Amino acid sequence: MKAINLEQAVRFFDPRQALSGQYLHAWFVERMGTPRMQLAAFLKPVGAPKVLLVGHRGAGKSTELNKLAEEMKDTFHTIGFDALTVTGRSNMRYEDLMLALSTQITRRCINEGLIDRPASEPLHEGWQTLADWWREKVAGFSLGAPKDIKTMASFSTLLGDIEVGVNQSAFTREQLNAFVDREMPELVRRLNWVIDQAERHLNPKRLLLVVEGLDKVDLEAARHIFQDHAPTITGLNAAMIYSFPLALHYSEDYQNIKRSFDQHVLLPNLSLRDRHGADDPKGRQAMEQIVLNRLNRDLITPEALEQLIVACGGIVVELIKLVRQAALFALVRAGQAQPTIVLDDAQDAIKGLRRELAANLSLAEWRLLKTRHNDRLLSNEPEIERLLQKGALIEYPNDPSWCDVHPVLWGLLDRYTEEEG
Repeated sequence: MKAINLEQAVRFFDPRQALSGQYLHAWFVERMGTPRMQLAAFLKPVGAPKVLLVGHRGAGKSTELNKLAEEMKDTFHTIGFDALTVTGRSNMRYEDLMLALSTQITRRCINEGLIDRPASEPLHEGWQTLADWWREKVAGFSLGAPKDIKTMASFSTLLGDIEVGVNQSAFTREQLNAFVDREMPELVRRLNWVIDQAERHLNPKRLLLVVEGLDKVDLEAARHIFQDHAPTITGLNAAMIYSFPLALHYSEDYQNIKRSFDQHVLLPNLSLRDRHGADDPKGRQAMEQIVLNRLNRDLITPEALEQLIVACGGIVVELIKLVRQAALFALVRAGQAQPTIVLDDAQDAIKGLRRELAANLSLAEWRLLKTRHNDRLLSNEPEIERLLQKGALIEYPNDPSWCDVHPVLWGLLDRYTEEEG
């Protein structure tokens, strides 16, 4: 399944969509340094391990997690969601996360039939007790008059209404967060009951909960969740994987944070060269294959493809974004003709990414970027954390790890630092 024209390429190169289903089978590229085998070996023994998956934003964590879920489908039933999408908050608090976990997991267990009775039958006693708690204590508190719940489907709908109310109303969110904070032990207890029911139904398979999006929240929000409230977010009786911000991985707080988790693994960016500037052919080959698995080779010139690969800095999602943008430029340029992505289209796409990254940088940050471009040393100062979080600085996995400025910014380093001396 490959794009045979650039209209298809625009659809196939969607940076917002991780690979899943038929696209995972058709387009997935195995990469060096993947932690999937390590994760599988760690998760399989009986228990409820809690794992941090660390990686640069856009490194391809979601696709790797989807591949892991497929490879472990005989052992685990995976329930995953993006907490940032569900809550709509980059400044998320732990109450937001725990409420999202409760509604998402319970809804999925209902909708995917991980219960003892069909959804069309009245709720049995345990589920009725759970439904009554949500209706009377939570929904009645946050949404006004309690709603009657007679079926599993109506319970799932109620939980969806709570999510929407919290997402759309800051007042509802603040009120409900205060309530959830007071009721947290009860919330965790009832969610663990749901998990227990699901695992009884799944036996001998187990439940694997995958929580994404937390690598994209504000760093202070991430500290609040992972450091201040680790006992709560690790209190569920299921195997869990949390995405984790790369910048926080290099902070002084990380040694304390990781003690609350059973394992942490790193999904590295693909290296296009080593820290001394020598090309890494395996990294380049993987990036090229990511493009050519989705796009007929005759739709992009070799020079354009090379430029896009170099410009992405080894970040998969940015390569996808650049190819899509270059395809759009080619379509506009060519009019009614059958276009090909050429070097000019690639360079126009790269300019757009350069503007996007440069717009968010201070002069002090430009000076620090130039220093890091010269020495490529990776350290744990707060300023480095912020540059990693912004995507202006990229971490690479060699031992020891090193970093460099995003390639699209290289040409601007002298322009913004010329007055420094």
